Amino acid sequence: MRSKIFVLISSVLLIILLQTTLLEYIKFNSIKPNLLLVFIVSVALLRGNIEGAVTGFFAGLMQDIVSGKVIGFYALLGMYLGIAIGSVNKRLYRDNFFVALVFSFVASIVYESVVYFFGVFLKGQTDFIYSFTNIILPEAVYNMAATVIIFFIVMKIDDRIKKSNKSSRKY
Repeated sequence: MRSKIFVLISSVLLIILLQTTLLEYIKFNSIKPNLLLVFIVSVALLRGNIEGAVTGFFAGLMQDIVSGKVIGFYALLGMYLGIAIGSVNKRLYRDNFFVALVFSFVASIVYESVVYFFGVFLKGQTDFIYSFTNIILPEAVYNMAATVIIFFIVMKIDDRIKKSNKSSRKY
């Protein structure tokens, strides 16, 4: 259990570090992937709604702290995303990359649309079509590309944690 928490915290911190430093230089049309979102989707698909919610809350809280805006918005959004994706993980073949790609794409569109609605639309800017086609959709595609790498890494880490827990339970 402690190793799982340590891996979760260190993974989120590493992703925050990558997202705020290295990914600033790997932008495509001023759009960068949201690695925290991809990480939340991956954990929720592999581990279920409880761990998806905890991961989403912690990752969102870290994003709130780094972004310097209102504390709690991204935390709640990440938690709800983790719950929603984690609740369907028992009905799907979780280790399939295609499932992870589809969920990452859909989650990116929903996540960024909610961020757009609360961050921009309520301030009076109503050009959602422009934002959808030029920001939200390309970011969703970019997140799908990042999903291949992050989902594979999270799957390998999850397998190692399961093997570690299994070997420690031997009598």
